[in-house]
Amino acid sequence: MTSSLVLVGNSKDGTINTFDLSGDRLTPLAVSEVGAPGLPLAVDARRDLVFAGTTKPFGVVVLKLDRASGTLSPIGRADIDGSAVYLKLSDDGSRLFWASYHQGVGGVLAVAEDGSLSPLGETISYPNLHSVQVSSDGAFAYYVCLHDDLVVQYSVDAETGLHPLDPPTVAAPAGSGPRHLIFSSDETSVYVNTEYSGEVLHYRRDTSSGRLAFVAAQTCMPTDRGLKHSRFGADPRAEGLIWGADLHLDESETRLYCSERNQATITALDIASHGVLGGVTAHSSVVAQPRGFAVLPNGDLLVASELDRVVGQYRPDVDSALTLVETFPAGLGAYWIEVIDR
Repeated sequence: MTSSLVLVGNSKDGTINTFDLSGDRLTPLAVSEVGAPGLPLAVDARRDLVFAGTTKPFGVVVLKLDRASGTLSPIGRADIDGSAVYLKLSDDGSRLFWASYHQGVGGVLAVAEDGSLSPLGETISYPNLHSVQVSSDGAFAYYVCLHDDLVVQYSVDAETGLHPLDPPTVAAPAGSGPRHLIFSSDETSVYVNTEYSGEVLHYRRDTSSGRLAFVAAQTCMPTDRGLKHSRFGADPRAEGLIWGADLHLDESETRLYCSERNQATITALDIASHGVLGGVTAHSSVVAQPRGFAVLPNGDLLVASELDRVVGQYRPDVDSALTLVETFPAGLGAYWIEVIDR
């Protein structure tokens, strides 16, 4: 029976819930205090280290994971120039990339073997950076600029950090509000979901040059629930606007899931050969305001509610329509989920 640890970062109360996943069964293990709100997470499973972004003060806390108990203990921290909304660790664990939405900055931290952090290269600046991904070889990094509808592309030098590619940016559709991006496993496809238009964007990636090229867009939210196209600075709850949040591929990479917060749904899309976007297979209602979710090793989805102090475990059918298995207590503002092989 496979066994994993599942971490849930709670953005408002500065805690992390740890669960054991054995087979299909999720069991709460521990609640750990980080000491500051924020809590996007990045995990170094080799060293049992967890990095957590904080907003007050701006920084990254380094935590040591006890796999037996599931508890996390702070062992260090580093200051950064903004409140991180997204963290991404390079595959070799040597660099930690961060993006700050509210301060519009991002950068890279060098990670020592003991987990201590130090700045690497210059801080970058684009308005409302929302996420960052790094190629598996550590040679390229991509930041999403929600405000300007851009994906910003960089090469990465081990000593000097981020360097813009030529061209430095790739456009998303105007007014779409690109938010999160993920790679296919072969890193030839990049998928970006949009907060304002409720779409998923497909980019081709040249693995040699690192450059992206836009391919297509596909709606990834219910179109029959009265939601309207959103815009920067709007109140989506008050105005009934699209409020896209997160996206993930299943293990087979034949299905892509996207969450929308206002109507609390997760939509499943087919992925055809060569990463091509297919049609919608299912819309499923989930816990309120699902900002973050994860596909678990058994194929279930774990969905975090920003509002209700719960996470919900859902099981997909053949079309990836989701059925609730169980809900579990979480902290206030739960939104970031990481899964670690045990």
